[in-house]
Amino acid sequence: MKINYGFLFGITLFLISCSTVIKEANNWIEKSSSNTSGYITGKYFLLENESAKVFLPEGFQQYTIEKYRTILDSLVTKNNIQNEIRRLENMRDMDGSFYLFFDPDSGSTYTINTLPYINFNRNDAKSLLSIIKQNNDKLSLVTDLNFKKLTATYSKNKNFTMFRSIFQIDNFKTDLRGFNTSYIISANKQTFMINLTTPIQVNFDPYIEKMKF
Repeated sequence: MKINYGFLFGITLFLISCSTVIKEANNWIEKSSSNTSGYITGKYFLLENESAKVFLPEGFQQYTIEKYRTILDSLVTKNNIQNEIRRLENMRDMDGSFYLFFDPDSGSTYTINTLPYINFNRNDAKSLLSIIKQNNDKLSLVTDLNFKKLTATYSKNKNFTMFRSIFQIDNFKTDLRGFNTSYIISANKQTFMINLTTPIQVNFDPYIEKMKF
């Protein structure tokens, strides 16, 4: 089955403020980049409407969009808040369920959408990456954001199919930088779209591998 391009990743229209501080040297976001042992800490969250659980680093909590808006009030401008809330509302209104998690210590946002099952292949993943790049280029023309692809990978075994892309997002006007990691995952006749925004590039794959379907 081909990917339905009616759903595409939303790209966040704000970057976390420079005043966001990674509080401790052993914070998960720093450990993730140097983790060679494969050992990670965190906790499971049940996706209430699904037979699946996600594994997230310590510090993440589930938020409603309304509660998340109060966090943004202290970080970004009113216009950017409206853009971000609109993005999240569009994701919430897609077919399937929507879940939002936020880690205030690192300023990282994690969203997951459940989608109609998609048995996608490597060519589908290449086409999806091309469309993401096109959308990023269009967004760059109307904002101060610049998008740089860092990596895009496709992997598959008999039980699990995954597409992952990582983009660096720079706002040259404000000298801010963020990173957007996106996944499409199909497993156990379920498909998930995951979007992670962080102030530092992270290796989030070990947390993805601990998902329970």
